[in-house]
Amino acid sequence: MRFQRIQVQERKRPVCGPLVGGLALLLAVLIPTSSSGQDAAVPPIDLTPPPLVVETMPLSGPVVIDGGSLTGLSQVAMPRWTHYALTDALSWGRDNQTINRPLIVAVGNPSDVRLATSDLQFPFSEGVRAFYGGRNPDLRGWEIGYFGLYGQFADAVTTSIPPDYLQFPPPIGNILTADAESAVVTYASTVNSAEINVFRTWTERLDRTGGWLTVDWLAGFRYIGLEEDSSIVTECCVTPTSSILTPYRVRTRNNAFGAQIGARGRLTWERWAFESWAKAGILGNAQKQIQDPLIDYTGFEQRAARSAVGSEISLVADINLSAIYRLTDIWGIRAGYNLFWLTGAALAPDQFDFANTTTAGTGLVSGGGLFMHGANLGLEARW
Repeated sequence: MRFQRIQVQERKRPVCGPLVGGLALLLAVLIPTSSSGQDAAVPPIDLTPPPLVVETMPLSGPVVIDGGSLTGLSQVAMPRWTHYALTDALSWGRDNQTINRPLIVAVGNPSDVRLATSDLQFPFSEGVRAFYGGRNPDLRGWEIGYFGLYGQFADAVTTSIPPDYLQFPPPIGNILTADAESAVVTYASTVNSAEINVFRTWTERLDRTGGWLTVDWLAGFRYIGLEEDSSIVTECCVTPTSSILTPYRVRTRNNAFGAQIGARGRLTWERWAFESWAKAGILGNAQKQIQDPLIDYTGFEQRAARSAVGSEISLVADINLSAIYRLTDIWGIRAGYNLFWLTGAALAPDQFDFANTTTAGTGLVSGGGLFMHGANLGLEARW
């Protein structure tokens, strides 16, 4: 009966009873005590944070760095460079994207085209590229870059055996050229490009390879200068001591500048890395064409020097894929391949005007294209 009285008294305890019981239970959990029988001992709780081992810490998923804070972990081993520089030697080829039109025809038969702009095919030419940039602790960065391709040159030659003669296309060709026995067409071009960009970095740890995937989102300003020179020279009346040359020369200048956006990705592990970028821009292109005086085979000036200016909207696209092998903690060797497009260009061979009017040579033919592709080989440094 005493046991029943105890039960009744427990039911009639005041409100503070459960509070005391709860505190007792909490103390039992927090304070280690010995037990016997089948009761398991409660281990102590160590409130001291464990040491952080960034190189060997397993990651449970992607770690996205956003605004300088890490989602998922407070710190992880990550690429810690704050500056970078690279320089590449370029070997690029170029596709001829001029308007396909005749430049040299047979005398008396203009439909017999002996040379056209499509005959001017560029071999590979050399250039250089360089970049320098920095990245802040908040994963925002900047860069400046330049590439130039020099000495792009294409030519084509045709000859004839009398009485099969050559001339410029009519109508002015009938006046300028005597019975030419040979003709040479040349085409030279130089490309210079400069840019300045700002970027924001996103990066992710790759558990499987132990490497890093880094993506830079780019926005900036770009300038492209394209200067070209093309000429046609016919030769007639060749003797052992003399000949008559009739030249026709035109030059063009393109100064394109505007905004661009893009992305650059880099996959890094151990000593290897793959890097690729893709950039696109919309540029305003200020253009000019210049024509030298036209002197006929007798030495008479048939047309004075003329020129024209204009503008065009150009689109640019720049793509690169490179592999990098790290030689030291700072230096690496890089090799890759590139694609480059520019639209809306005034190309020199498109400016030849064989009309025989007062306005001939005063127009500007725009809308040409520039497509280049080729390899790069160089060094990079990250520190």
